[in-house]
Amino acid sequence: MSDQDVTITGAGPAQTGTASLYSGIFGGGSIGYALTPDWALEAEFAYRSVDHDGVELDGGGTLPSGNYASTAVGLNALYSFNLFGSDRVRTYAGLGVAWLTEIDIDFEEAGGEVSYSGDGVGLRALFGARYELGERFFLDAGVRYTAVSSVELDAEEVAIGRIEADYEPWSVPVGFGWRF
Repeated sequence: MSDQDVTITGAGPAQTGTASLYSGIFGGGSIGYALTPDWALEAEFAYRSVDHDGVELDGGGTLPSGNYASTAVGLNALYSFNLFGSDRVRTYAGLGVAWLTEIDIDFEEAGGEVSYSGDGVGLRALFGARYELGERFFLDAGVRYTAVSSVELDAEEVAIGRIEADYEPWSVPVGFGWRF
């Protein structure tokens, strides 16, 4: 996940900064329905968790390191085509809508964890390929990009204020599928 811009409001004047993010984990599952041999709809659930090195504030200072995570449900439309000229490999491209049921950023402080959370709706783009293992089974690998901008994350428990942040993760899922 690339670095994300954040705005922090609450105690004092608003401050802006950049959350320095790096790789994390992504997992989930999907179920789909083939409308035609080339078009399909897919419903998806996904969990993502990315560690961050803190937020470097533009006016000086930093917030401590922690975690940036989300759960999401989505609906994707996929178009499948034969890019490689093989009956066993089918590539696909798609667009979708994702509802991030929770987006959560945590900061590890000496007194414990400080958390902010919210939700949001975003768009996604997908590209990948499926390798047919047989009539019913396949391997799937691809790239998924989700864009949710200006998500408002409210303070939880001991935290103060609100954080407005972008949430734009790239995912590289690899999976196993079964047709029934």
